[in-house]
Amino acid sequence: MRTESPAFAPVIALLESADQTAREVGYPDASLRDAYHRQVLMLLSQAYVQVFGTSVEHPDWVPHCGPLFPWGAPNHDTIYSFAPIDVNGLYRVSGKKGTEIIASLMFRKGGANTGQVHGATLGEVDVQAVSTDADQSFSMLISRRRPDGFTGNWFAIPPETTGMLARHVTQLPSQHDGAWALERLDRAPAPCSLTADEVAVRSRNMTSFVQRLNEILLRLIVKLRADGHTNKFVSERFQGNGGIAAQLYFQSLFEFDADEVLLIESDVPTISRYWSVQLVDPFYSAIDFTFHSSAFNGHQAHFDSDGKVRFVVSTTDPGTPNWLDSAGWRRGGILWRWHTASSYPEPTIKRIKFAQLGQALPADSPRIDASRRQAERSARISQYQSRRRW
Repeated sequence: MRTESPAFAPVIALLESADQTAREVGYPDASLRDAYHRQVLMLLSQAYVQVFGTSVEHPDWVPHCGPLFPWGAPNHDTIYSFAPIDVNGLYRVSGKKGTEIIASLMFRKGGANTGQVHGATLGEVDVQAVSTDADQSFSMLISRRRPDGFTGNWFAIPPETTGMLARHVTQLPSQHDGAWALERLDRAPAPCSLTADEVAVRSRNMTSFVQRLNEILLRLIVKLRADGHTNKFVSERFQGNGGIAAQLYFQSLFEFDADEVLLIESDVPTISRYWSVQLVDPFYSAIDFTFHSSAFNGHQAHFDSDGKVRFVVSTTDPGTPNWLDSAGWRRGGILWRWHTASSYPEPTIKRIKFAQLGQALPADSPRIDASRRQAERSARISQYQSRRRW
């Protein structure tokens, strides 16, 4: 007689309920159904990695959001890694520093390993500020309390922590990421084999996480639309969802017709540690940024003679600098980041006809021909594929 594995039941239930979730939220419509199903499968794949690919007993850095799992608008210049930890454990983080503009270790509550969405930031370590040896190697311990007699680098694990998020942010091709190892020290390694009950528990956590995260992302789009933030930015801090404390975000939905483009314009702070703008699809997942110029940082962007920065969002090449290629999408979202800046200007969005774009740009704005665009594309592919992304 055929019996179903208890591990499969929650996965089947999740996939069967995805359309019901969409109906309850009121988004997406039938035209996005296939894209929505792909989104749910992507979330499930990412959750599997974090639930079965690492553990508090054998912690390892596994992919978080990013190029492979682009949910939640991951920054195109950031490599995100996740590791679950036991708040009562003793761990060592070691390795070598890179030349990132930002390298941080964030303590979080929630995550796929708990069946909950990732919650508020509980604490953060600036890894670039940690003392090193002459060769830039470092080692630090993390635990609830400093180990007796230990005088080296140590950071407290905040109460309620269930995982860590590592961020490596570069903005130039010449920069490279640091390499970090993670090891549990307070107990002997546990067996790697899982019982049927343990597999079932992890499967339930995995699917619970996906169900919750999927609904949150859908409701985010619905709320932005209801609040009138289509082609209009609103500022956010995202502190309850893991946003960097020193970073102010602006987000907006975008929408335009086949014969239109969007012109985004902003002043630029005198001082800014880092800034970027990126496009996301109708489910708040990053649009491919390796083969499409769907995101820019401050070093990649062209500045006009009046000191402002302007981006053109369109499905076809406008022949202008700073083309935010929507990769065929005419509905989606935009996320702008200002990090540690002297000011935080709010960008503006104008919806105009493609034929009128030249009149809307400064008279001295340069034209980008096909050969230069191809060179830009080749440089982008080289920059982003050259990093270790997962």
